[in-house]
Parts: sequence; structure tokens; C-alpha cells
Amino acid sequence: MATDANMLEESLPNIYKFCGPHLTEFWICMNNTIHDVMSGSGWWGRACCALGRSTSCRHACATARDENSLGDCRRSDEIPLFDCVKRQREAQKCCSQTQSVACHMACREVLWRVDQPRAVSEAKSRAIEECTDFHDLSQCLLQLTAPISADTTKYLSCCDKATSSECRVACERVLRRTDDTQEIFEDLTADCGLPGIVDSFWQCFLRKSAAPGSKDFIPLDVAKLHCCLKATTKNCRDLCYQTFNTGWQEYWQKFYSECISDPQELNMSQCMEEVEAPCSLGCSGLTYCSQMNNRPSTLFRSCNAQADLEAHMFVAEQKLSRSVTVAGYPVALKNSSQCPIEMWKSIACALHVKPCTPKGYSSLLCAAECSRAVSLCVEWGAGGGAGGAGDAGAWSLAQDAPVSAHALCARLTPRDPAAPCVQLQDFVSPSSEPPLLTAKEAVTSPCAGSPCNATQVCVINRSCLRGGACARYHCIDGCPLGESNSYIVPHGSWVRVPSVDSSQKLCFKICKCSNKALTKCQPLPCIPVENCNLHDTVILNGAKYYMECNACVCLSGERVCSRRACGAGVAGVAGGAGGAARLLTGLPCNCPPHHLPVRTPHRLFPNACLAKCAGATDAEIEFGVRGACASATCPRRHACLPAHNVCLSRLQTSCPQHVCVNTMSCNTQPAMPVCDTDGRTHANPCHLVMSGRKLAYWGQCLEGCSSTGTVCGVNGVTYSSECAAWAEYVSVDYTGPCLAVGPISDVMEPKCAFDRIICPPLKKPKCLGFTAPGACCPRCGGALRILYSKKQIDRALYGINISASVINLNNVLKALDRHVKIAECALRGYLTIETEIFVTIESLLQNPTDLQMQMCVLEAEKIADLINRESALITSDLGLSALSYALIVHSEPSRGAFGANLSILTVVVSYVSIFVLR
Repeated sequence: MATDANMLEESLPNIYKFCGPHLTEFWICMNNTIHDVMSGSGWWGRACCALGRSTSCRHACATARDENSLGDCRRSDEIPLFDCVKRQREAQKCCSQTQSVACHMACREVLWRVDQPRAVSEAKSRAIEECTDFHDLSQCLLQLTAPISADTTKYLSCCDKATSSECRVACERVLRRTDDTQEIFEDLTADCGLPGIVDSFWQCFLRKSAAPGSKDFIPLDVAKLHCCLKATTKNCRDLCYQTFNTGWQEYWQKFYSECISDPQELNMSQCMEEVEAPCSLGCSGLTYCSQMNNRPSTLFRSCNAQADLEAHMFVAEQKLSRSVTVAGYPVALKNSSQCPIEMWKSIACALHVKPCTPKGYSSLLCAAECSRAVSLCVEWGAGGGAGGAGDAGAWSLAQDAPVSAHALCARLTPRDPAAPCVQLQDFVSPSSEPPLLTAKEAVTSPCAGSPCNATQVCVINRSCLRGGACARYHCIDGCPLGESNSYIVPHGSWVRVPSVDSSQKLCFKICKCSNKALTKCQPLPCIPVENCNLHDTVILNGAKYYMECNACVCLSGERVCSRRACGAGVAGVAGGAGGAARLLTGLPCNCPPHHLPVRTPHRLFPNACLAKCAGATDAEIEFGVRGACASATCPRRHACLPAHNVCLSRLQTSCPQHVCVNTMSCNTQPAMPVCDTDGRTHANPCHLVMSGRKLAYWGQCLEGCSSTGTVCGVNGVTYSSECAAWAEYVSVDYTGPCLAVGPISDVMEPKCAFDRIICPPLKKPKCLGFTAPGACCPRCGGALRILYSKKQIDRALYGINISASVINLNNVLKALDRHVKIAECALRGYLTIETEIFVTIESLLQNPTDLQMQMCVLEAEKIADLINRESALITSDLGLSALSYALIVHSEPSRGAFGANLSILTVVVSYVSIFVLR
């Protein structure tokens, strides 16, 4: 009725006839609906509403006053609707180019069509006659009603597949007579019958009509499709794909009853839970589950007011009816004298607020505690008794078959007895941690509680730690990856979308987030799911193992391993000449530790030996460090600005270290903030160039760091200031230019004993920390060595048509940084000389407390767990999906004489190496 005024007039008398005035609520709803429908009846897109696939979209369209009111319609799912709206918009624009009522009405009769595939010839002739005096309207009318032509010669071979001679003759006749696709279709259906999928004649036309660039259909929930890969059984994997691809209405009940509640599909169900509500550190502000408060170092999945209320209602329901539904089972409970209310409250809070384990991020209860709770609280029927988890006892509340205590606990506890689980006893009483007394001791999560809207990503502003005049977070536009989860990726991100493949290969396409939807989808090469072979040993796909001292992981036939030289280190030089030659300097390929920077097409290296060790050829090595714009050529009216870039694949033949800035029309260029050497932020590089100021670094001007004074980054690159290093996610090793390369080990100690290198003091003397590979000075914080799959990056770059800059180090670190939720902790990282990504999470505070230091370490361990579990939060991102294995390497500082001996030997080797080279 909303799309057709005549239908509305015809239908209302029947509604009045059969729906009496006593149906008060119905008529209130009906009157409101008619008011909403009539208020937007002038909108030209109303005729398209019937094409909407979802009920919510059709309703939004029926009450819309303009195209901007279609917020409930996903553009990727409602392609016919939006195509129709576009056509109607063009028709409205065309027909409005006249003041003649007769011309306007004739034009509308031709162009305002939804179900008609082409314009009626009589109406078109009448419109051309009425609008002869209006040239612009006549031209657009002819353009919009022009027949869709096709290259008919490619279809002639299909005529031979006709099952009758009449069809074959008609086919050849119409294909040679016209190229109007609609006319061809009408003639063929008249002589050959309606199209059939199994008819080889029509199949031929369909195959030859398939456009290589056809529009993509985005699945209902991309993130949960990644969870489908974790299914144990083929039945659940197929059901999962069907449910979250296009068949939610048809399959969701079967999927949840057969798979989510199946204990052997625990990995998949936990993945689903993580996508819906990722675990984050800390909990506060709860009233009923107040015992969960003041636990800043504990992970929680749903620490919010809604979960607190649901836990309260859960216990209230038990008091009233003495029965509740747990994990899909109706459970009859004993009275409060037998089942202590505090126990049931702790169970309710654990099931709703969902504390997580530090390893595995499990919110499942421990089996022993589940058995104890079942024994104390469940009222068993005559078949059982108040037994433990192994009893065959059962209750029968609206269930045909008895349910055992074992079945209930199987849904609430992990299958593996050694797997991490939540101890209920830890959450029965209030936290024993001392309350935070001052704001300086606080640990904050500004993005907790999802302060942005449903299509925005919350990004912490770490330059505003204490609030005040600045905003502690920013909301940036993004794309939700599913209808039923809150995981959103920012605009510009590339997302991996799993595809179903009958050959048991891993198939993905990648799509770009733009305009709040996933677009520009392109297929990636499918990957066979294979095991790895190591001599005579078969290593299962996904298995992690060691080769001597090097960690490895098998990824679909690819062995991804660290490349560290194994042995006793420099202290073991006396063990033999071979060991001495290999491990004398503590660097890859036994390279000298001197710092004479060279540039390759993909990155900088401290010296030529390390560049060659990483695979660079002599032709690729450029000695000395000159400005990135020295050899750059930019078009006319463009200015060159340096832009440091680290590419992760040698297939990236173009890894530009500069940007050519258009200096025309600065105000119309997209936002891309840059900071100048005076500490002023410019909206885009064009404004910076035209102001005559000098670039300090890309991005907003940072707070809490020094903007003057040369520093050496842990990556061996000299920066103009600490802020410039931070802008590239790099920690500062020491003040002054880079002078040496430190020997590599996971021991936290000073590595370089040069007089000019003065290491800054640790923020806490006994903190957990690291000395970065190739760096000189120890630092406090969490640290990870991350191995990544170069083949996976190569496949993406080789098989798709996207810019090589999409997968680079900066984008990987930026994506990882979004998973750090504590404002006082900052993620840093760089590509090491061993071609690993070294990631640290350090406190931004000058004098952090022990708790604040601990939180940064826990954030690092959280990221390591996400990578090692192949969380959907990681695998859905194109760049992060290449991260294969994260090794936690933070440790306590070393105090032994080993560090001093190593440093002295390093100095001797360094001077000898420099003397020999000279």
C-alpha cells in the first residue's frame, strides 16, 4: 500500500469492513502507519520498496521521506532496491526539467517504472511528442530509455543446443535481427519455453552472460564465517556457512541446537562468543555483581550494566519459580537452605558478566566447581538423586528426554581437563586488590562500553591521558562485519571474507571498507589445506613446534620459522671453532655490529652485511642515507614529502618512501593530518606545503613526548625527535644518533658498551621487560616476537589488484594497536634484522605504578593469545591474517656477569670489524 496510492484507496474499505472499531490498538497502529506512509508519499523512490529483501528494510523504505532515510537497508544486501532507487532518482531529475504539466506527466509515465524491464513504446512516443520543446529533457529521456544492447554473436553457438528445430531457427533469427536483450529474451521464451537451470540451452546463455565484474553479495556475518573454519564436524561447518552466509532465517535454529550446544564444537562456539564480545581487562561499576568490581588485571567479556541486570533477574527468577534455564536446559533448583544464595549469585554473575581466563580467553567454568554446584543446587527427579556430574539423574521440565548432570556441565565446562577455566571461588567475595586512591594510579579504558554508534570504531586518544579539554577517544566511521556482533573495522581496511569451496581448500575474497559497507571485493587464490613435511616427519597443519632453538608453525604446507642462530651464544665461544665463527657477534650471518646504514627498496638496514643476510642483492643496496625525495620525481604542481615505509614482501617491487602532494585546492583534499616542526597540526599535507613549514612527521602532533633532540630508535633508525619515532610506532633506544647494533638474545640487559651510548634508566628497577633485537638498551613492558607468513602476503599481492602499500608494517601495527584497550599503554613495533615483527606494549607514564606496568604486559600477552589461537578478530583483517606465531619474550632484567662480558667482547669485535673494513 505504501508503494501504490491506488492500492491504498482500494484496500481501506475492505479493512474498515473486516476490522471493527473495537480493535483499538490495531487502529492506533493503522492510523500511525497511514500517517507515516502519506507523509513521504511524494518521494520518488517509494515505488521501489517492494524490492527490499528484509522486512526491516521494506518498512524503512515505506516510511522514508528521502533516500537518506534508508538507514536500515544494507547496500550490499539490497542491491535491487538501491539500483531501483538510483533509476528513479535519475528519472525524477530528468522529468523535472520542464514546466509543462503534460510533458512532466508523460515523462513520468515512461520513466517511473519498476516491474517493467523496458519502456512501453506508445508511452515513449507520446512523451517525445509532448516534450519536443524541452531539449534537455528529450535528450535524457532518449538516453534513459535506450535499449540494452549485447554482442549477440557470442550467443549463436547456443542455438545448436536447442532441443527442437523451431527453437533453433527462432534463436538464430532473433540473434541476427536485433541486439536488444529484452526483445531477444521475449522471442526466445515464446519459441523455446521458459528458462530452466538444468536446460543446456539456457545454461549456455547464462555462462556467456556472466560478467567478470558482477556485484558482490556480502555475507550476513563475515566475522562468524571465520569461526566456521574452527568447526570439528563437516555437518556443523556446512550449517555454519549456510547460517552466516545467506540462510540465517532457514538454518539458525538448527545450527544453534545441533552445533553451538555441542561440546565437541567448543572452539567454534568460543570464537562466536569472542566476536560478539571480546575479552578486555578490568571491571567496575556493577551493582548486583559488585564482587566483580576492582579487578583491573582480570579479563571480562561483558562487564556492563546490562549483564549486571540480567544476572540479577536470573537469581530473582530462581527465587520465584525455583527453576531457571541454563545452557538451553530448564533446571529445577533446591531451596535456599540447601543451595546457598551466594553460590547461585556467583554462578549467575559468572555466566552473565563472563570473566575470561588469561590463556585461551575461555569463559567456561571449571568441571569440579560445576559438579559441586550441580550437586548442591539441582533438584533431581526420581531417576537420579543429588549426585555429581557423572550421575544419570535428571529433571523433566518441558523436556521429553531426561537430561543428566553430565550433559549440563558438558555445556558449561571445557572438554579438555587441562584447558583453562574460570574458578568460581575467585568471584564469590569482593576483590582483595587495594582500591586506587588517586587519578595517577588509575588504569582506564575510554572505549569500554562502546561509546560510539553502531557503524563507528572507537579509537583511544593516547595524547589525552587525563581528559580535560581534550577528547579521550575518537569515533571514526567503519563497517560492521556482521548483523549480530559489534566488531567493526575502520574505513580503508581490507577484510578477508571466507568462501565455500567444494574441494576442501581455504578460499577467501577480500573487500575494502568504504562508505560504511564492504566493497571492491576481489578473490584470492585458494589454498590447499596441507600438512608440512620435515624429513620423514609429518607435521599437522596448524601445529607449532621447534627446530633446535627456532619456533615454527605449519600453515597449509608452509613452514614459518624464526631464523635465529642456535647455540650457547657468545659465552660458548670456547666450545669450538665452528661455534665461535657462527656466534661471535650475536647477529645474523655473524655480521659485525657496526652501524653504517644502507637502504634497500623495502627498508633500511644498519649495515650492508645484515641487508645481504636478509636477502638483498648487491644491486639493491644503496650506501648512505639520503633524503627520500632526492631521487623522486613528482608531477607538475606537486611537492615531494618523505614518508618512511617498511614493506613485508619482496614481491612488493614498489615500496615508495615518499608522497607526491598535490598543491592545488587544499580545502577539497581528504583529511590526512601531518605535524610540522613547530608542533602545529595541518589538516592535510597540501596545507603544510602551502604554509611553507617543514614536515616533522605524519599524523596528529603528539603529546607526552619530546619534539626536539635526535634519538636512536630500537629499529636502528635515527629520528629527529622522540615524537617522530613514536609517530612510526618505534620506541626510543637512547638519545643521540644510532651508533651500534646490539647482539640478539631474549635476555633483558644492556647490549652495547660504547661511551657515547647512555641507556635511560628503567621505569621500575625490577620490571618485566626486554632488550629489542639489534637494540642496545633494556626497557620495561610486554614484548612479542611475531613470525609472519610471507607466502600469504605474496598470494594477496600476486592474486589481486590492490596497492602494495595496503600490506605494510605501519598498517599491521595500526591494526594491532586497536586491540590495546588500556589508554596508559602504547603499542610499538618494527621489523627486526631477523625479519620478524617485534611488538612491545609499554607504559606512557613517566612514573607508572606496578599495576600500570602489569597492565601493559597483560595487553601484550592478550595480543599473543589472539594471534596464536587464530582469533577471528585477527584472521578477518588482511594484514593481520599473515601473523602466524607470537612468542612472549619479556623477562626480568639480568644481573649476572654474562651481560658485562658480552658487552666487552662486542666492543672488541666491533672495533676489529671496523678496522678490517677500513
